[in-house]
Amino acid sequence: MEGEQLEEQPGAAAASEAQVALLPTLPYGATVGTAPPKPTEEDLRVAEARKTILRIIDTRITREDEASALTALCLSLKLVSNVLDNPTEPKYQRFKAANKTISKQLLHHPGGPELLRASGFHTQVHQMEEFWVADASEYGLRVLGEARQGLVQYEELLATRVAKLEAARRERAAGMTQDRLQTLAEIEADKAERKDRSWK
Repeated sequence: MEGEQLEEQPGAAAASEAQVALLPTLPYGATVGTAPPKPTEEDLRVAEARKTILRIIDTRITREDEASALTALCLSLKLVSNVLDNPTEPKYQRFKAANKTISKQLLHHPGGPELLRASGFHTQVHQMEEFWVADASEYGLRVLGEARQGLVQYEELLATRVAKLEAARRERAAGMTQDRLQTLAEIEADKAERKDRSWK
C-alpha cells in the first residue's frame, strides 16, 4: 500500500519521550558506546576513606549522648574546614593534642581520635609537644572534603534530634511546673479550709 501514510498512534510520542528519559545519563566527556572512566586507585582509596569516616561517626561518635556527640561533630567539622578553606596556611594544618577544648570535646570523646585519623590527620611530636597534623596533599584534601560532607550531614541530623529532645524536655518541665503549681494551690486551699473549720 504505497502512498498510504501511517497514522501516528496517540501517545506514541509521549511513550518514546518517557523511554528516552529512562536512559542512563553519561558522564561528562563520555559518548554512547564508551564505558564510564575507570576509577583510579586514588579514587578507590578516597571512597574507602569516606566509608571509614561515616562508619566511625555512625557507630562511635553518635552513640554517646546527643549533646556531646554534636559538640564533637561541630569541632571536627571546624578543624576539617579550616584546612580545606586555607590549604596553604600551616597554622590551620595542625593543633596541639594538649589543647583543652579539643582534648575534652573530641580527643576524649569515643571515636574522636579514630575520626581524625580517618580524615587524614596523624600525630607528630615537635619540640617535646604532640600535635595532630593534617595531610594537605591533593589526596589528603580529597579525603578531608569527603569528611566535611559526612560531618555536615550528621551534624544536621544530630542538631535536629537535639532540638527535638530539648523541646520535649522543656515541655515536660513546663508540665511539671503546672502540676506543681496546681498541687501547691490545692494544699493552700486545703489549709484554708481546715483553718475555717477550726474557727467554727
